[in-house]
Amino acid sequence: MDDVRTAGQTAGVNASKISASGVQVHYGTNHALKDVNVEILDKAVTAFIGPSGCGKSTFLRCLNRMNDTVASCRVSGKILLEGEDIYDPRVDPVQLRAKVGMVFQKPNPFPKSIYDNVAYGPKIHGLTRNKAELDAIVEASLRKAALWGEVKDRLDASGTGLSGGQQQRLCIARAIATGPEVLLMDEPCSALDPIATAQVEELIDELRSQFSVVIVTHSMQQAARVSQKTAFFHLGNLVEYGETTQIFTNPKDPRTESYITGRIG
Repeated sequence: MDDVRTAGQTAGVNASKISASGVQVHYGTNHALKDVNVEILDKAVTAFIGPSGCGKSTFLRCLNRMNDTVASCRVSGKILLEGEDIYDPRVDPVQLRAKVGMVFQKPNPFPKSIYDNVAYGPKIHGLTRNKAELDAIVEASLRKAALWGEVKDRLDASGTGLSGGQQQRLCIARAIATGPEVLLMDEPCSALDPIATAQVEELIDELRSQFSVVIVTHSMQQAARVSQKTAFFHLGNLVEYGETTQIFTNPKDPRTESYITGRIG
């Protein structure tokens, strides 16, 4: 694949951030995810690819316990964030989601001002002592999301009045405002035009210097452009996981090769 990038693919030297072993997910009688084992690295972008309904978004939602909100969902196995079991009964899911932020497929800013969208998380988690500290977090988050220059003179304007690409970058700023360690992105560019997609991809590349980033994408070209590690899911199984260049140029499993070459999917 022409789009595979080798620059900066140094994920092999990075420490493990999330370790999953024997993860199974059931929705009622549907066995959606089967025995997933994977190490997700720190300061790297990991892409989850695979056909629709293969389990990639289901697994992503296990990483910050979003599946807890689905009554029929049962998750078993172990998921450790820096050695701590995130499914331990003593773990508060709200606090976990401050550490493991999430950006969804469709930009979903709150119907509040740009400022309040970003300030929301730090406020509810009590991360600041005064307005000056909150102002600083809002500015820093908007800068990290490459949005500050475009909105700094209209922070009181509604977040829903921004363009689609700006709204998604606002959602990224909102997710990183709580100082997370991991950033999960569920098809963050699927609702965006090519120019906005390129801006978000560039941003993802910058964010990996500070976060462990995990992205679910339908676009193999996108996975090849932004990630250092790629996991291929098929029919609820994690089929193959490795360096992105290796997955796209020399996959070990014939199912991966069939998906990459367009024979399945």
